[in-house]
This record gives sequence, structure tokens and C-alpha cells, in this order.
Amino acid sequence: MNSAHSAFVAALVTELGEDAVRTEADDLASYGADRCRGTWSIAPLAIALPRDVAQIQHVVRRCAAEGVAIVPSGGRTGLAGGAAASRGELVLSLERMRRILAVDASTRLLRCEPGATVEAVQLAAAEVGLVYPVDFAAKGSAQIGGSIATNAGGVRVLRYGSTRAWVSGLQVVIASGELLELGGALVKDNTGYDLRQLFIGAEGTLGVIAGATLRLTAAPAGAQVVLCALPDDAAMLALFDRVQRACTLQAFECFEHGCIEQVMHHRGRTGAGPFAQPSPIYVLFEAELTDPGPAAEQSLRERITAMLGDAAAAGEIDDATLATSQLQARELWALREDISESLHRHRPHKGDVALPVARIPEFLARWRPLVEQWLPGARALVFGHVGDGNLHLNVLPAPGIDAREPYARYDEATYGLVEALGGSISAEHGIGLLKVEHLHHSRSEPELAMMRAIKRALDPQGMFNPGKIFS
Repeated sequence: MNSAHSAFVAALVTELGEDAVRTEADDLASYGADRCRGTWSIAPLAIALPRDVAQIQHVVRRCAAEGVAIVPSGGRTGLAGGAAASRGELVLSLERMRRILAVDASTRLLRCEPGATVEAVQLAAAEVGLVYPVDFAAKGSAQIGGSIATNAGGVRVLRYGSTRAWVSGLQVVIASGELLELGGALVKDNTGYDLRQLFIGAEGTLGVIAGATLRLTAAPAGAQVVLCALPDDAAMLALFDRVQRACTLQAFECFEHGCIEQVMHHRGRTGAGPFAQPSPIYVLFEAELTDPGPAAEQSLRERITAMLGDAAAAGEIDDATLATSQLQARELWALREDISESLHRHRPHKGDVALPVARIPEFLARWRPLVEQWLPGARALVFGHVGDGNLHLNVLPAPGIDAREPYARYDEATYGLVEALGGSISAEHGIGLLKVEHLHHSRSEPELAMMRAIKRALDPQGMFNPGKIFS
């Protein structure tokens, strides 16, 4: 650290307090990275941990004056390098700002600080009989600010949409250090550009999310969770059509048998998994109970059972099980939610793509040979939110594969296929550092030019999260 940087850090300590600025090597390594491990280095200058909005403003103004870039940081659960500090940036961690400020059951609104976890928001909503429906496996660690910055999706996008649909208002600290109050409790406000939307999904490149007002909704009367074993990829679409006709879907997830094997191994267990005989692919779906009471529950189960019987007769499913208790429902969901963690130890090469739902089988049929072509010996595993067209592609490396060149060729081939089928290279993880070189597969030159113009207008110094989204 040179003298200028030392003086900068000393000034931060004076403004924030000694316990709110960290420079130890372990802290730099931990706070400077997210769950994505790419080829970039992890090299933050320091870590700042503000306690309130005023301290965020102090940090932003100090960084602007000193020419120091900022990486906003939440729970660091991202999978695209969006929270990685690789250029000597200051990591601005919002983990100390985690309060739930207010919950209003009558207006179905919740105000919170950006460091509140998604799970904490869900629990606060549940205390007043409501739900915050954005839900994903990392909810216990992922923070609201980060989930807004990435427009997080999750397992119930099919029913409720992504995070964007549930943000009523934002507080954002911009490059000048000023605080924007965007939206809030108003249901209607037709006064020009909705600037709030610019910051949702912007990956921290336009400003620092300093607070949020979130929409809540009524909890469903209940749900029926079902796990189905399928003979092939095409059967997913046939079953999807049947289930939608029979009930109101909250989630429709898929995962290959190889994913089940990884989960079982991670748990220290052996065996075929949830069924006596393995199948190539599984679908887990959750149907909403729209009316309370035992009669409604029985009616839903009967409709689903009849639908599954028709699907079995048509050769679309090999086997199925309906959860008969909350415990069994949680156990079935755990098979899906534990996949990512069970794969993490292998350091898989990941992809997060969106496709028109009707083209998912075609994509999978063409993608698996690409893995074999460019990464011989690697193991391809896929799971995802098939109901909204989002697939998580995982390639477990074979011994001896170099981390750079073969994977670069594989990525280009994969994202070229995604583009050819009318898809997106990022369904919910964002671009970060990981996909910067591939953004042209999803955005046209006029779109990219417009996005860069917005970046220059709101962040003329390029201070916020440099290198993310744009090279």
C-alpha cells in the first residue's frame, strides 16, 4: 500500500471508526470475492463497513475525491464475479446495515436496510401473515441490496416474478454522494422516468443501494409438492403443459440424476435417490392451494393424482411421489436446493442461461455434445427453473483441463447456441466479470451503446464496480 492509499485508509478510519475499516489479508481475501472463482485476481485496497446511510455517503464522497473505485458488497453469494474486487477497489460491505425498519400489513410494505438477508425479510413478513415471495437457496446469506442489484429470481419466478416486481422504493447513493429517494409507499406516481428501475439489476455499477421498500403479498392457503421421475428431456414440456392445466403452479424445477448423486454424496449417503430406480431427469413442482381447508386439499391432490396417471399412461413420467406432510415437502425441496452446495466442492464451470421454454429440449440435445467436444472427459450436469426457461449449466472438470483456453472456447460455443435459440446468456446471476466478453450474444450494439451512455451519465468517473457488465 503506497502513501496515498495509506492516507486514504487513515481518513476512512477517522470518519467511520477503526472497527469499520479492515485491511488484514484474510479480510481482503474474504470480502473481495464472491462465490464465483474466475481467472481474475482478488486485490481490494480495503474493506469499509458503514453503519448507516450517512456513512455510505461519506465513503462515496471520499472515494470520488481520491479517485478510488468502489465495489458494493452484500452477502457475496453471487456466481458471476459481480462482487469481486480485482483492481485495488474499496469494498463497501453493507452487512452491518441489516435492520428491518418497518412492516405495514395494511399496505403490504416492508422497509429495510440493504444488509438484511432475504430470509430475515421473509420471516418479518411471516410475522404479520404475509410473504416476501422471492425465494432461492442462498436466502439465509444473500442480502436484499445484492438481490436487488442482481434482480434475483429463484424458484418461484413462475408464480411471482423476479425481484424487480417486488421493489416499491429504493434509497440510492449516487456518485456525487447525494441520496436519491426513488419510489416508496406510493401506488401511483406517473411523473416521468422511473429511475428506480435503472438500479435494479445494474449490479452496483450505477450507485449504492442504501435502503429498500418491498412489496409483500398474501400467503397461499397451502401447497402440494410433487417429485416426478421422467424418461427424457422432452417429457418435461409435456408434463409442464399438463400441470398448468390441472393447477396453479408456484414452481416447476428440473434436475438430472447426476445432481441427485452429488447431493447424496454430499450428505454421506448412497443409493438410487428418491425412487427405487433412477431416471435421467426429475421434475419437482409445487402447486398452490387456492382455498383453505381439508376439502380443498383433497380436491387438489385428486386433480394432481389424476393428471399424473394420464402422464404415466402417455409415457411422460416413470414414477412420482406426492408429499403427504410439511416435513416430506421440505425433504423433497432439499433435493433441489442442496444441488448447488453439493457441486461447489468440485469448483464447477457454471452457466446461467435463459431460453424460450419450448426450446429447452433442443438446447440440451445440442449443448451436451458441446461439452464433450470442447472439454473431453468433463461431466455435464444441469438443473434449473424450467418453468421460466432458466437452466443452470454445470461442468465438472476432468483432470488436466487447463482453466482458460478450453473453457473459453466452450463458453463461446455455448453462448452462441443460446443466442441462436433466442435465449439470454444470463437469466438471473448477472454479467459480473464472468460474462463481460459474451454480452454481445444477448445485447445488440445499439443497446450496448445506450447502456454505456447511462453509465457515463450516472457515474462519469467510472467509480462504481468497474469492469462489471462492460469491459
